[in-house]
Amino acid sequence: MIGSALPTEAPRAAVKNAEDLLIVDCLLPGQIRSLGSQAHFLSARRPIRTTQADCQIRGGEYVSYDRANYQTALKVWMDQAMAGSAEAQNNVGEIYSKGLGTEPDYGMAFQWFKKAADQGYGRAKINLGYLYESGLGVPQDTAAALNLYREASGLKDELLYASVVEVQLKAKDEKIGNLQGQVQSEQANSEQLRQQVKQLQQELAERRRALQASQQQLQQTQDKLAQAKQSKNSELTRFLENQLLTQEQQINSQRSQIASMEQSGTGAGNTMLAGAPVTMEILDPTFVATRGRNTAVVRGVGKRKLVGRVSSAKAIAKITVNGVATPVAENGSFSADIDVAAGGTPVQVAALDTHGGKAQLDFTIIPSVGGAASASMASGTTSGILPKDVKLGRFYAVVIGNNTYRDAGFPALKTAASDATAVSNVLRDRYGYQTTLLLNSSRLETLTALNEMREKLGPQDNLLIYYAGHGEIDGGRQGYWVPADAVAGNSKTWISNAAISDILNAMPARHVLVVADSCYSGAMTRASAPSFDAGSMPADKWGTWVRTMANGRSRTALTSGGVQPVPDAGSGGHSYFAKAFLNALQDNNRLVEAQRVFQEVQTSLALNAAKSALPQQPQYAPIRFAGHESGEFFFIPKGAATAAVDNSRKAWLALATPERL
Repeated sequence: MIGSALPTEAPRAAVKNAEDLLIVDCLLPGQIRSLGSQAHFLSARRPIRTTQADCQIRGGEYVSYDRANYQTALKVWMDQAMAGSAEAQNNVGEIYSKGLGTEPDYGMAFQWFKKAADQGYGRAKINLGYLYESGLGVPQDTAAALNLYREASGLKDELLYASVVEVQLKAKDEKIGNLQGQVQSEQANSEQLRQQVKQLQQELAERRRALQASQQQLQQTQDKLAQAKQSKNSELTRFLENQLLTQEQQINSQRSQIASMEQSGTGAGNTMLAGAPVTMEILDPTFVATRGRNTAVVRGVGKRKLVGRVSSAKAIAKITVNGVATPVAENGSFSADIDVAAGGTPVQVAALDTHGGKAQLDFTIIPSVGGAASASMASGTTSGILPKDVKLGRFYAVVIGNNTYRDAGFPALKTAASDATAVSNVLRDRYGYQTTLLLNSSRLETLTALNEMREKLGPQDNLLIYYAGHGEIDGGRQGYWVPADAVAGNSKTWISNAAISDILNAMPARHVLVVADSCYSGAMTRASAPSFDAGSMPADKWGTWVRTMANGRSRTALTSGGVQPVPDAGSGGHSYFAKAFLNALQDNNRLVEAQRVFQEVQTSLALNAAKSALPQQPQYAPIRFAGHESGEFFFIPKGAATAAVDNSRKAWLALATPERL
């Protein structure tokens, strides 16, 4: 008797080196399918994003990660994009945005993102909003960006977004007039320079006309290609695809030439009058969107600390809060105590820079409606409590801390390993995470741990990746994590932010948060999408908001700084950033979103790292090209309350402070 065959696992890819674990655009072979008992046919080839090793074992076609360019990537996705697949159209848009061996083509990226967004594809709406927010390929339009972010998030208009209030200090009008007069005088004295600029402008206009003609030809080729595919003329299709790639190369070359000429024209015809503008922002309390006066909401009445920051402390002569001068620390932070009355307290923050520039911000701080407890007593859900019908899934963490490096070009760090160990312990013991701790890990070990998570996690799971160690940045502003076996000066031995984004994009996990404490870590994120201040949310909207955020796919990063170095040592055997992050997690006793953790970390750094030689400005934003759609990453301690608790428990939680209990 022959027994039935036991089910077998899918073959696992053999990993020979770290490159095998990098994500590539893979074109899988078609499948042989049967139609009845007589007819057999080969299905169309299917594009996916997977590891090099996985693509190889499945018989797919790919180009190695470090050799791929936009042409090879487009070859994988263009057929399905032309056929109307929103996912493929978004991927084509991302390929043009990345550049992949050439300058980014934001105009083409906009067209493909628009096609996918019109079909309701959330990732494309986020990408399209980023182009509008940054003015890339389209005129800058903050309102259009905000609407796209809101559509992608699934939030209704009545759910208010929090806003970071930032004010630019402007120079006095008379000083601007004097400087403009000086520039005009210098230009008038240089007839030869004016002629050079005129000639350059004429040549630039000719190049722009040639570019416009090339773009029209490209559109004609795209139309012909669509017709050829519809008529199933394979030979003409291949010819037109090659022609399309050639025309795109020509257009990219023309754009590069125009950009170079524009830069030359700027240098020849203008004089830099000043450096970057000085800005002032309020970090805490958080502002909420209203239809009237700027408003910030705090928990309860009494003394509350206002915390702000200016971008350059040396440029500031004085800052006052309600007419009282407040000192500005070396890192640009300042703070003041505000007595918050039951009916609200008006606040005026004024700044004066060393050149006479002024900025003033007027707003009102009000206590949450009905005090800290009344809203939660009246509602079935309470801010900070997990609604009964929301399932957050399992929580995992990969925690990396690199102190020791093999190459002398990377000096040993003091706190990275202890930071990682402490974070791993808190996540495991207090929050119930399944943690993987890597200390002084190699490139292969790091990528292997991330790939194991890609294979293990399901669509309801959550992943936190913590990295503490050296960071690098190259001439193209690409950021990198530096593994313990990295070679100084050789970026191929590092782990790029682009590679990390690709890995996160390929993961099925619902929510992924990267917490990075390294130099240049802010290069991972893009301009931040608007965020919601859940801390000041009415209790009757809390449950709806948590459900919406829990259902959305998120890929966000909390970084210790922007695109600049950050300090290693801080206080208590940890870096300033790690200490602030650990305190935020240890002091929390309820369901809290990553945005709120960021606000706590930001405020803590502004106050406690004031004397640091390197000012830190942490960031929280979606990760570029990692598949972010909407949603939030949540932290919930073991044993935290859900909406199913009894009323006495609800009242006790509502009155509890965010200190350790």
